[in-house]
Amino acid sequence: MNSMNKGIGIDLVEIEDIKSRLSEAFIERILSKREYAYFITITHPQRKLEYLAGRFAAKEAYTKAYGEFDERLSFYQVEVLRKENGVPYIESTYSEDDDVYVSISHTKHYAIAMVMIEKKTK
Repeated sequence: MNSMNKGIGIDLVEIEDIKSRLSEAFIERILSKREYAYFITITHPQRKLEYLAGRFAAKEAYTKAYGEFDERLSFYQVEVLRKENGVPYIESTYSEDDDVYVSISHTKHYAIAMVMIEKKTK
């Protein structure tokens, strides 16, 4: 099976902006149940902000990579999970037939994510 590039998206988030918006409602709007389950195990406050900012950036980058959706996309439909070795990956009900690649990085002040989507061809 071959694949062809469908789209690339990138998003940059200021961690201070996430901190200023931090509330239980904001967290619940951004994170899926599986993402939240990991989030609550993080004990260091700065690391929690980095995790949340990284997921927010990845989901924004995902929407930019697709560009247009047939129906409104919820952040719950895009999960940024971790492999055993810590590498992030995306699961989405929207892109079950596509290969989705994600990279997330952060500094003290910013989180950035890039998403590339490849359409599988036969």
